[in-house]
Amino acid sequence: MRFSGIPGLRHPSRFVQWALIFCVPFASLLVLGRHLYLSQKYDLSTWKGGGMGMFADTDGLQNRYAKVFLVESEWRRNALTQFSPEQVDLLNRALEYPVRKNFLRAARNIAQENWTATHQRNPVAIFDVKGEPVRAGAESFYIMVPYGRSGNEERKWNMQIQFWKIAYNPVTRRARVTLAETFDFKPEELFRPNKEQKKS
Repeated sequence: MRFSGIPGLRHPSRFVQWALIFCVPFASLLVLGRHLYLSQKYDLSTWKGGGMGMFADTDGLQNRYAKVFLVESEWRRNALTQFSPEQVDLLNRALEYPVRKNFLRAARNIAQENWTATHQRNPVAIFDVKGEPVRAGAESFYIMVPYGRSGNEERKWNMQIQFWKIAYNPVTRRARVTLAETFDFKPEELFRPNKEQKKS
C-alpha cells in the first residue's frame, strides 16, 4: 500500500498499514452504535443518522406526525393548523429526532404567530376500526389559524406538542396509531427577550 502523493506515506510501516485498513470499519461501527443508541433511547428515525436500518423499517416521516395545541386556562386545548413552510420543516426535523429541544425550537417559531380561533368549537370525531366516523366525542376545541405576526403584547398561554407514531402489525395486517410522547411548553420557554432569541 503506497500513497505517492503524501510524502510521509510513500513507504508506510506495517502498523500504519493495519491502522489504515481498520480505520474505516471501526468508524462505521461507531456510527452504527451511535445510531442504534439514539434510535432505542431517543426514538431517532431509522431513516436518519446515517440511515442504518432504513430498508428494514418503515419508521420514517410518513409514519410520524405531530399535533400542536394552544393550551389556555384550565388546560383547554385548541388545535393549530396552516403552518408555514419553515414551521413544517422545524416540525419534521423534530419528528425525525424527537427530543424536547427540537420540539421547543419549533414551538418558539410557531408561538410568534398571531393565532386566531375559528367561529365555533369543533367536536372530536370518534372513528371505528375501519376508519369510518361513528359519533362526535365529548371533547371539542377551536381550530386556530394564523393571522399575521403577533405584536409585543404579553401572552400567557402554554403550548402542547404531541408526537404520534403509526405502526403496522404484520400479524393482524392493521395499522395502529400510538401517542409516543407529549411535550408541554410554558410561556417563559416560548417567549424570551429579543436578545436571547437572537443567540439561539
